[in-house]
Amino acid sequence: MEAITGFVGRDEQIAEALRALRSGNSLVIKGRAGIGKSALLRQLHQQLGGEFPCFWLADSNTKAALFDLAEQVHHRLSLQVPERFIPARYRMQVHRAGIVEWEWIWRSLCRTPTQELAHLIVTSLRGSRSILFLESLEVSPTQASLFDEFSGVAQLVAAMDAENRRVRIQRLLWRFQKSIELKPLPRAQVRALVVRWLERRPIRFSSERVRESFIRAVEQESGGVPAAIQGMLRSATNDEEVCPVRVRAHRHEAGVRYLDMTPIFAVGLIGFMAARYVSRGIGEVEFYVLSGVGTVLFYSLTMLMRRLRG
Repeated sequence: MEAITGFVGRDEQIAEALRALRSGNSLVIKGRAGIGKSALLRQLHQQLGGEFPCFWLADSNTKAALFDLAEQVHHRLSLQVPERFIPARYRMQVHRAGIVEWEWIWRSLCRTPTQELAHLIVTSLRGSRSILFLESLEVSPTQASLFDEFSGVAQLVAAMDAENRRVRIQRLLWRFQKSIELKPLPRAQVRALVVRWLERRPIRFSSERVRESFIRAVEQESGGVPAAIQGMLRSATNDEEVCPVRVRAHRHEAGVRYLDMTPIFAVGLIGFMAARYVSRGIGEVEFYVLSGVGTVLFYSLTMLMRRLRG
């Protein structure tokens, strides 16, 4: 979508993020799913790539992500590897020229245990004033431990779901001196984005009035979430012609907001617990039993929601 519309509506956040990173701070970008965290990371990576050694750690399994990162570090800084990683036929050439080609060492790195590979990367990054972009903090305990290690030798820039309450993630957050939370785009910016899309990828509407109705529907139904805007626009391109009925049919999951029921369950739990004490005080056995059942039910639901959230 950025290739078609450009990066719309985040000028202030980009400026704030650039100031923080150029000052040497690590940065975490928070926001709901689909709000554009990864897109903002890519913008920062692109803008800072000419100023600092910038590396991208993809959201994939640990070994694959580290191997890809090792290749990036090697091409930008030259990965510091022991001589045993270099095939014997190339060692004399390395001693003469002081250059190690990636093609000579990648097979050895493939067989290297994860912890050793991470140590090689950390050693190579030390003192380089590097910035490491983490595509997501929704990671396993192993990756969380690696991120903590990387934070000692490089600035970190990471995307994080605003609802993430996992303990291992919360323990990492103290490493980030700066936090930016992305909010939904204002309706004016949503309209500008949609109009620009329609200029570059025309959609056939049954009338100009329907076109305007479609733009207003995207403004309202997307909730200002870029992923929802993109989904609704792409959905409309599949129609031969957008008519009034089809305008109302275009919706996207990313634009839907869900009510967090946890506080309601917590209040209900407290209420039933209080009712138990009241029933004991007035001697109402049936009320006491009912409030006990309600307490167990609400407690179970509260624990279930905590597990589902993280």
